[in-house]
Amino acid sequence: IGALPNDKFKANLEYVSPKGELDNGSIKFEIKASLHLQENKFIRSGYSANAEIILVNKEKVMSIKEKYVSFKNDSAFVQVQTAPQVFEKKYIKTGISDGINIEVLSGLSKEDLIKGDIQNTEVN
Repeated sequence: IGALPNDKFKANLEYVSPKGELDNGSIKFEIKASLHLQENKFIRSGYSANAEIILVNKEKVMSIKEKYVSFKNDSAFVQVQTAPQVFEKKYIKTGISDGINIEVLSGLSKEDLIKGDIQNTEVN
């Protein structure tokens, strides 16, 4: 909440506008949430706020940069090095993605070298 910059609040998301509005170079969406207000805090109507919405959270999973994954129909694959500068297509099963990194459920090992990425697999 803008007026309380050092405080963070938890809330349950109830509504997100299906369409945003352009405002000074940013797209803003109307949201509604039920706030879990701390007993010693007071807020007023009209305060502005920024929100971080977490849909899914996973830890200690194998992930790679999504830009190295190719998708065709219902399949996902990467180019894996089999010898110096020799690559072959390897199908993988993917999980959640944050748009930059994508979870690898199966099909790769930590030792596999992916074309275009020197340090390809990591556990986050």
